[in-house]
Amino acid sequence: MSSPAPAGAEHATEPSGADDERSTVRSRRRPWVWALLMLPPAAVAVHLLALGAFAGRTVRLAAEDWCAATRVRDYGSLGFIDYYYFKVNGRLAYHVGQVLVFADGLRGIRLLPFVLVVTLTVGIFTVLYLALRHLQWRWPAAAAGLLAVVVSALTFFAGNVVYQVLFWSAATVTHTVPVILGVWNVVILVVAARSPRRWVRVTAVVLALLMGFVIASLGEAFFVVGAVYAVTALLSALLAWRDRRARFPITWLAVWLMGLFAGFVVLYFSPGQRLRTQISYRHEQQSLVSLHGLSETVHGWLSSWAIILSQPAYYAAIVAGLLVGLLASSAPLRRTSLPFAGGSWTRPRTLLVVVLPAVLVVIASFGVIAGLRQGYGPEGWRFQRAWTSFLIPALVTAALYGAAAGYWLGRRSGRWQQNARVPAMAALLGASALFGTVLLGSIVPRSTALVLDMSVRAKAWDQNNAAVEAQIREGRRIVRFTPTPISGSTEPFRLTTSPDWARNCATAYYGVDTLIPSEEWLSTPASAEWRQKNPTVR
Repeated sequence: MSSPAPAGAEHATEPSGADDERSTVRSRRRPWVWALLMLPPAAVAVHLLALGAFAGRTVRLAAEDWCAATRVRDYGSLGFIDYYYFKVNGRLAYHVGQVLVFADGLRGIRLLPFVLVVTLTVGIFTVLYLALRHLQWRWPAAAAGLLAVVVSALTFFAGNVVYQVLFWSAATVTHTVPVILGVWNVVILVVAARSPRRWVRVTAVVLALLMGFVIASLGEAFFVVGAVYAVTALLSALLAWRDRRARFPITWLAVWLMGLFAGFVVLYFSPGQRLRTQISYRHEQQSLVSLHGLSETVHGWLSSWAIILSQPAYYAAIVAGLLVGLLASSAPLRRTSLPFAGGSWTRPRTLLVVVLPAVLVVIASFGVIAGLRQGYGPEGWRFQRAWTSFLIPALVTAALYGAAAGYWLGRRSGRWQQNARVPAMAALLGASALFGTVLLGSIVPRSTALVLDMSVRAKAWDQNNAAVEAQIREGRRIVRFTPTPISGSTEPFRLTTSPDWARNCATAYYGVDTLIPSEEWLSTPASAEWRQKNPTVR
């Protein structure tokens, strides 16, 4: 017969059960807290992405689209690729992309925005989810989802050239598609490195060679960014070459860089690239290694970042990361030794991990601006559509810095007294959710206005297209045409001091002898000087 437990012992066990019950209640409530705090900024970001994805139905030919659509139709796929590679700009993969876009008339340019939005968002989500899940982050899917939609929305809508980044195929194929391919290459590397199947790894290596070549021959900008990040990753892996887990990443990265440099050689030494460089600027410029050339590049780099940092919406990436970090700080992360960072976490190693992402953004962005100066002259940095190449890595880096800061701050707050910790965390979480929502919401009005302008332009473009086709059916070879510019695009009759290539391409698109401005267009934008230069147009 057992003796009864002491009263003190029985009393001591009661608070333990109560604490467990309160802990269970808190764990059940926590997902609702996550949802309530993350939903407002996520809803705004998803609204922006949906706006862009489904606005593709209002996209019509603009600027260089006139030329690409005409030549794909008239020259055929191989003829178009041959013509552009040898006589236009030498970007081999870009020409293949344009063929795919215009292979079925205008359907490609209308579908392209939807494809860009979905592939970028899903790609960023997959990369972040794999990383956060490996660290045993609390609710990694929710955290990765919020950061993915926020970064994608900022990429497409926070800048000054939204139409060029998302809706204009001539720019998106060159500058947006390479970054998306780079994101999915990271997914391929991570998945293949974790797979025990040999055929998966062999396929990943073959794709690495192909994707590296494609990315480099799409354009120079992301070649620089991809090379900076891939070389850094390769050097990090080589430091841990004794670890068996590092051997496949070393092979994959080396093959990817081989394809990247092969594609750049095909691009850089192409006849079209030399012609493009000669046309872009006529005056000989100072070398980048000279004092004058370096100062011009630094000025362009600083100016580009001044423009980027002047956009308040970009700070939503940091705020969203801070929110995610604070929410996940209630549980410790998994202690792991990756092959890229094997060994103990000494202070120098920790400092390197903290500083290196920012350093890579600095180097990559400076390389892009230097490349723009080399390709387009001293004012080449003003081509903001090319900034997408380093802007997406910069936004992801900013979001991760925010998440790390939020996690660190949340873990530190655990040492505070309960009566101080709860109000402080509530204030931080509420402020993060509020500011993230407000910053993202600040770009909704202008994005909505752009989509409305595109809808108005689509209606006017269709009416003008019908009018042109009616004149052609009547047998006219000199046809009246009303241009419909969008976001400053170069349309027929805009260029008066140089060959009107837009007019020539639109003329060839309709298969007529020439286009002349209609009276409706002349009544508003045409100046007296233009009328003097074109006295025959009435």
